[in-house]
Amino acid sequence: MDIRQKEAREYKALPLAYYHLCTDGWSNGKLFNNTAQFRFGMATIALVAVMFDAKIISFELMPNHVHIILYGTGETCLTVFRFIRHRVVTRLKEDGNLLPPDDYWFKLKPLPDKKALQQEIIYLARNPYEKEIAIPGCYLWGSSYLFFSRVADFVRGKLVREISVREVRRAIGSKIPLPETWEIHPDLGVLPRSYVRTDIVCARFNSAKEYLTRLVKDYESAVHIAQELGEEIALSREEMNDILYKKATEMFPGRLVKNLTQEEKGRLAVVLEKQYHFTSQTLADLLYMPERIISQFLNSKDFGYRKR
Repeated sequence: MDIRQKEAREYKALPLAYYHLCTDGWSNGKLFNNTAQFRFGMATIALVAVMFDAKIISFELMPNHVHIILYGTGETCLTVFRFIRHRVVTRLKEDGNLLPPDDYWFKLKPLPDKKALQQEIIYLARNPYEKEIAIPGCYLWGSSYLFFSRVADFVRGKLVREISVREVRRAIGSKIPLPETWEIHPDLGVLPRSYVRTDIVCARFNSAKEYLTRLVKDYESAVHIAQELGEEIALSREEMNDILYKKATEMFPGRLVKNLTQEEKGRLAVVLEKQYHFTSQTLADLLYMPERIISQFLNSKDFGYRKR
């Protein structure tokens, strides 16, 4: 039994719960190469909501991977992934694009409590922002633009019951009927407002302010989740400075970073490397110290966490 088969069996045995389904990042090609393919991807997620016993909580279609938070069984999640992969590969083949490898796979992460669900919702919303595609809440190929946004109320489409069956089938690339109250936008395809459980998302946060603050400030959770999923997260210099000052305040209350001793900066560097995976060069730039000295602290028996 190979690794994929073993993982499939493990996923299949998982109970009814919330999960984060993340497909592999495809470094050699794209799952969605143009607007038409993204629109097809939006129809694919809509069909998931129709065809399978799963609630779609949030999702984002990135150019080379897909994130979905859903409520269902592990077996349903496995079937959902295979359905999405089949649809995407079929469309790429029709369009003459490069196809993902035969063993293209995914990760399924259980979300056991409210905190975990909150963190993953935030992570999905940050994804287009991390990739510098759009500011939070302004990426249209997903559902995060719906949350706590009154502008989203004006992104509307035509009701399915007002569109001919032939046109609906052409729009979604399937004969599976959609609920007549769902909406299809001429440019964006099936709108996620039709089926995404925004009520579940909004109930997990006390306010729009809490949601947005966590979205732009909860760096530690973002880094941790990215590591679990095997993804890279690119923090800006401003974000790294924000992390530095926050961590320095926690470790050395009432002290300015510039007034810390070399030993104190070394302790700070070790914590930042451990929690946020800052490189020695990045730490050297942030702390205005030679990279050689930073490396010594990171590898020190007394300071470096690897030695403990």
